[in-house]
Amino acid sequence: MDRDPRAKELYNLKLALATFALQLDAFEARLKSAAQNNGPFHSAPPDIRLANKLVSASVALGGVALR
Repeated sequence: MDRDPRAKELYNLKLALATFALQLDAFEARLKSAAQNNGPFHSAPPDIRLANKLVSASVALGGVALR
């Protein structure tokens, strides 16, 4: 990755947006499932494995590990 701080910030913003999009998809899927079952909605704990895979993939592609 380039050493330009703006490029790093842009990369971090893109990663945050991608992570948010995945979390939103999972949330919507749980809502849809609860609506189909006519049951109450129970929030599932976050899938830390998915987050770890995203960070590993981004670092493998030359990204910066988030701290």
